[in-house]
Amino acid sequence: MSDYREQDPMNPEGALYSEPWLVNAPPPPPPDRGEASFRAKKEGPAMYVSTTLKRPAGPVNPRDKRSGHDAGSSREVQDLSEPELKRMREAASHFGYGDTNPGEQIRIGMATEGFRKMYVGALHMATTEKTLVDYFSQWGEVASCQVIRDQSTGMTKGFGFVTMASAQVCAKILSQSVHIVDNRTIRVSLTQTSKNDYKPKNPKNYEETIELIHEVGKIDVREGKIYVGQLPDNVSPNILADHFSQYGIVNTSNVSRAVHNTMKKNFGFVNFKETMAVKRVLQNPKHFVNQRHVDVTLSKFGMETLLSDSIVWLWGLDWSINSEDIQKHFAQYGAVYHAMHIHNPVNGEKRGYGFVDFVDEQSTKKALGAAQAMRNKFEIKGQRGHFGKFLPSKIKRDLMYIEDRFGNLLLKEMYNKIPESGTWGGGKDHNDSVKGGKGRTITCKLPKQMLPVVVGEDGKVAADIARDSKTKITLIKGAPQDQTCMFHIYGTDENCKTAQYIMKIKIKERMQKGNEPKHAR
Repeated sequence: MSDYREQDPMNPEGALYSEPWLVNAPPPPPPDRGEASFRAKKEGPAMYVSTTLKRPAGPVNPRDKRSGHDAGSSREVQDLSEPELKRMREAASHFGYGDTNPGEQIRIGMATEGFRKMYVGALHMATTEKTLVDYFSQWGEVASCQVIRDQSTGMTKGFGFVTMASAQVCAKILSQSVHIVDNRTIRVSLTQTSKNDYKPKNPKNYEETIELIHEVGKIDVREGKIYVGQLPDNVSPNILADHFSQYGIVNTSNVSRAVHNTMKKNFGFVNFKETMAVKRVLQNPKHFVNQRHVDVTLSKFGMETLLSDSIVWLWGLDWSINSEDIQKHFAQYGAVYHAMHIHNPVNGEKRGYGFVDFVDEQSTKKALGAAQAMRNKFEIKGQRGHFGKFLPSKIKRDLMYIEDRFGNLLLKEMYNKIPESGTWGGGKDHNDSVKGGKGRTITCKLPKQMLPVVVGEDGKVAADIARDSKTKITLIKGAPQDQTCMFHIYGTDENCKTAQYIMKIKIKERMQKGNEPKHAR
């Protein structure tokens, strides 16, 4: 039985009655100058004592909070039936609380949800609810699990709570002295509080965040650099560093202004001291810099493609579809600058998504209009895929995870490839100039070694020549043993001569540059 004591008259905290000034006692009567006043002076002032009870009369639980101690309530003990008390004592004895009084056992039982709720600490930053459920399920069913996180950044605070379906299973878990999760020894004990620090406002979004954290934990991050864009005009390197310093120590940061890059949009990069900070950044799905939402990628390749306005994205690609197939199929909407089925540049493994980058904005709009009309579906070589302006979120994350060690190889492959055939130009200015049958085709031959000069990386030079001369230029693919290459130039006489003149100027400049003496540095 619990240890009770009678009221201690010397203990003000255990006073049975309320103080007079704490109750609505009637005011004293007005002074009387008659016999009553004489009697009052003789007998002394009248005493007004409240009879309102501050607590129930009778014995007090020595550990009751109302008497200044910390324990369970005797009333709760009395409310339990004998079988419930017996089960409670048995459960408490398994966890070393068998000798405590019933009130204390109830307090611990309530905090631990019937000796089933455990505190787990020293968690790895990549540890998620799924990881903990998978680990503790080897002993039995897990009723609930929660990792406590910062509400603003989504970063884990390094601890959480796991509630098992039964107290017996919980006892088995606690009997094991060492628990290792995500290659880290964690602390496991009965929880001392029934309060949860964080409750998500939107459970569905919270589950998606947990899945993202679990996904980021599996990726291999070897570089501590991230790219951030599109940035507002008023963002400086210091503002960028200040925002991302909450995830780790920032070594350097910088901003590339729109006037200095090919995308004509502001973006920046941040170098962290440790790669773990990069994972913390990726685990937060939403980043706002100066109140603007920005994307985060691990490569310049990823940032350039995400910020480009001339790109149409493809996904659901079959492994048999290569970049040449994509370029040939989407040329129906306009001149293609470059196309790619994104892959691992080391082993060639294709990722199932890619893009088409058109030369002009009108071709991009035409392709997106076709995507809307065809419900984002296309077919190449009998294989169906999807295309549109935006990538699905999960595929977009895969693009974000490509690091510079792979992204730079993809950039080099994308920009340093000289096509052996292709067609450039034929835009609105060209069509207007050849209306009424004014156009003609001129054929010219050039040395094959001059292709980098007049065609350029991925046809960029040929596209510029066709645009400036208002013509349509076609490079005919020749045999491997041919020493020359053949061009068809279609346009008016004057425009065709202009295109030929520009080609000659570029070849002459290249030859003069090659004959210049080289100076030692």
